Parts: sequence; structure tokens; C-alpha cells
Amino acid sequence: MFMSVLLRTLVGLALYGLAATAQAELLKPMVLAYTTAGSDVGAEAEGVRERLTAAGFETLGRYDVDGDVTVLVFTSEELLEAAASSDRAAYIAPLRVAVTRVNGQVQVSYNNVEYFAHAYHVDHSLSGVMARVGSAIGVQKTFGAEGLRPETLARYRYAFGMERFGDPYELARHPSSERALATLDASLRAGKGGVREVYRVAIPGRDATLIGVAIREDAGAERSASDVFKMSTVDVGEHRHSPYLPYEILVDGGRVEALHMRFRMALHFPDLSMMGDNSFLQLRRSPAAVEQALAAVAGG
Repeated sequence: MFMSVLLRTLVGLALYGLAATAQAELLKPMVLAYTTAGSDVGAEAEGVRERLTAAGFETLGRYDVDGDVTVLVFTSEELLEAAASSDRAAYIAPLRVAVTRVNGQVQVSYNNVEYFAHAYHVDHSLSGVMARVGSAIGVQKTFGAEGLRPETLARYRYAFGMERFGDPYELARHPSSERALATLDASLRAGKGGVREVYRVAIPGRDATLIGVAIREDAGAERSASDVFKMSTVDVGEHRHSPYLPYEILVDGGRVEALHMRFRMALHFPDLSMMGDNSFLQLRRSPAAVEQALAAVAGG
């Protein structure tokens, strides 16, 4: 099994390099590491964790979304350096790796941090991070869009009138980061809004902390806000976008924010249709519901 994955990875890396050159830096949000026969999501996730830990990545948390999806969250020195490079760059800190059971196979995929670096206005090359992840767990293909150029990602919005990176949910303001974090800690312990913590990472050299959260209907969240509802509605393609999860809350000084769902989901699903089956229209109540749940946790 390992040798077959390794062979596919080497071929994939070569093809990915050729494709990137040919397409003049067209970027896609997701990377398919590999697929394998079977149904044991937990065992596959543990194998992924071991390989990425051996490659120098730090495990931040694990989110068992349901019986078919587990998302592992990692970071590294390079990602934290990029996250500390500018205001609001903290969103680039997590590498999210998903193990998803689909039609009798298990898919392993992860977020393309180079793609998101451009969208989050991070002026750091993360090609080294991507190469290290690919060497550790594989790279078969990128997916999730026809391909977007870096300059398009830097000003990305899904459609006219919709939010950009600079239009987040303003969840709360507190006198200090200590007060903000204390409020979040208490709210997360209480399960306000059906929200619970998955991971937390302090951004070095900055008064900023990124907290990844699960939004759960079975914990009290409104259905339209819940992770399972949103993903079951739109994530139905051949290759799943499970590394969309978990959502992030950013504490920057006393200010607490989160990326607006109409920006964040569109960035992860740029080819998703506006209307029809499995479309944004079917999630029309979700952006407000997500904001309400996160604001309840933030003390807004």
C-alpha cells in the first residue's frame, strides 16, 4: 500500500509541477492526496497523523464531523511565520487534512495553503510547505475550481455585492485579548450556540489567537448554521471539500471576528452554482445563523 501511494505521489508531484507551469499559476483550493479502498476512517486518520508528525508538523486538533468524515488540523513553523507576517494573516496558520469515506473508498485531502495565502493577503511563499505535505501523504491532483490566478484571489468575492476578505463578521469587542479569550473560554465550555472548540493556536509575536470551532446541531446550533447541514447540502461532488471544516474565530487584541460565510464558503467552493440543487441558494439562511452562533460564543 505505502509503495503504491508513494508511486502515485511521485507521479502526481511531477504532473502537478507541469500543470502549474502550463496554467501560469492557476490555483485550486483543495488537494487530493490519495484514495484507498476500505472504510476505516479512524485508522486512516491515524496513519495520516503519524506521517505528518514525522514530517515536522504539529497536531492542533481533530474533528470527527460524523461517521464518514474526520478532519485533522496541523501547523508548522513556516505556517506560523506566515500567519504572523501581517494583520489578519492568522487564518493561514492551519493545515486541514480530511479523511472522508465516499462510495466504499476513503479520500484523503487537504487545503491548498498557497491558494489561501493569496486570498488572505499573505506575502509568503508556502510552496515548501506544500511540497513537504505532498511528500508525507501524497498529491494526486488539485480540485475545487477551474483555477484562479493569485491576483484574482487577492480581491476575491463570489459575485457583485458579496463580501471580500476585508468584510468579516465583527463578532465582539473587549478591552483586551485576555478578556476576549476568557469570554470565549467560558462560552465554549458552556456550549453556547452549539459551538465547541476543536483547536487553538497563538500567533507568535502578535496579540492574536486563532480558534477552530465545530458548529453542531446536536449540541444546540440552529440547523442552518450546523456544519453537517451545510456540507451535506453543497459538498456532493466526486472529490469532497471536507477540509472546509472547522470554522475559525480570530481574536486580535480585544477584537473578535470570523470570515463571513459568503466569502469563506465561496472561497472553498468557487465553482458552486448560485441556484438549483446543492447550491448557495439552499444555504440562504446559513450566513446569518453562523454569525449568530459565533457572536453568542464571542460575547457580542
